[in-house]
Amino acid sequence: MTERLYWHDPYLQRFTAAVVEIGEHNGQPAVILSRTAFYPTGGGQPHDLGTLNGIPVVEVIEREVDGAILHILAHPLSAREVEGRIDWERRFDHMQQHTGQHILSQAFLRITGAQTVSFHMGQEAVTIDLDQTGLPLEAIEAAEELANRVVLENREVRTWFVGEKDVKGLELRRAPKVEGSIRVVEVAEFDRSACGGTHVRRTGEVGPIKILKLERRGEVTRVSFLCGWRALRDYQRKHRLLSEIGSFLSAGEADLPDAIRALQRDLKEARKAMAAMQELYLELALPALEKEARPASFGEILLHVWPQLPSGLVPRLARRLSEGRPRLVILAAGGAEGLLTVACGPGVPVDAREALKRILGRLGRGGGGGRPDYAQASLAHVDLQSLHQALIEAVSSLAGERE
Repeated sequence: MTERLYWHDPYLQRFTAAVVEIGEHNGQPAVILSRTAFYPTGGGQPHDLGTLNGIPVVEVIEREVDGAILHILAHPLSAREVEGRIDWERRFDHMQQHTGQHILSQAFLRITGAQTVSFHMGQEAVTIDLDQTGLPLEAIEAAEELANRVVLENREVRTWFVGEKDVKGLELRRAPKVEGSIRVVEVAEFDRSACGGTHVRRTGEVGPIKILKLERRGEVTRVSFLCGWRALRDYQRKHRLLSEIGSFLSAGEADLPDAIRALQRDLKEARKAMAAMQELYLELALPALEKEARPASFGEILLHVWPQLPSGLVPRLARRLSEGRPRLVILAAGGAEGLLTVACGPGVPVDAREALKRILGRLGRGGGGGRPDYAQASLAHVDLQSLHQALIEAVSSLAGERE
């Protein structure tokens, strides 16, 4: 068994140890040490990172068969003695989040009666799953406030081991999942839990605890939250965003909801007006476009390019112009929403998909698709002169093939 130094001193950043086994894990070099300060993945907490004799430790896991701790390395290690260094920023972050989880879980238990059934510490956020759903906002805020009150009281956090027979008298928040000797983590006069993770010495080191969101997952509620430096950085990021939005809308933070609602109303009205204008344009444009149709052996060919046009109009015009007549219609628009359409009316001996492919090939582009009678492709920011030339060449080629 590897001696676990992090249980006795989670603040230990450097240590020395003997290498007792050298091997591999999933094709990567791995070593087992006589003792280690590296925490292995487990109990919802990710593994530590750091170095052994300067070689990066990329993963740390506990071997199931004997409880030995495997240090997975970026490069092989040949030494028999090592100096280990822990990535302290990552370790302290985990200590803040894990201790904060204990505090928040107990706060929810006291305020709502909801028990934490699982815990996960991710790179971005930390989550706990509660065995209740439909928690009211007032209870959530009360639990958050209680948790932060415990942080500000700077209570002692201590750990110790007890035998299995002594566990019942400890009134742990949850029954332990392992047998034998149990490691207990206690937040003074507030929470007592069985846990093998790393924790701070006093609750003041946890820093602020902020709930981000709640999600219903079946019969449980998933609570996402942040502690300490993570919470501060999240607040800084969101404050910057609010300041930028307020600047864009010329509104103070308290006035932002009203400003956004007004913007939504304006946008809704603008979309209605735009839809009406598009319908008007459609009816006015059709007669003018009809005059651009040119004779072909199978009927007619109609070709037109707009420098810019709302993308939704182009397919509607193409279909209307090809309805019920032997006409090949090729319409295109440039700009950010550029679009190319090919529509084939009844009796046109052309596959719209093949025609589209030829035009795109001349432009050095791919993509697009459709049916034999209609196909389209995005043409964002296309050069209009090149587009027009490609259409003319494609139309000439298609017309020549059908003569």
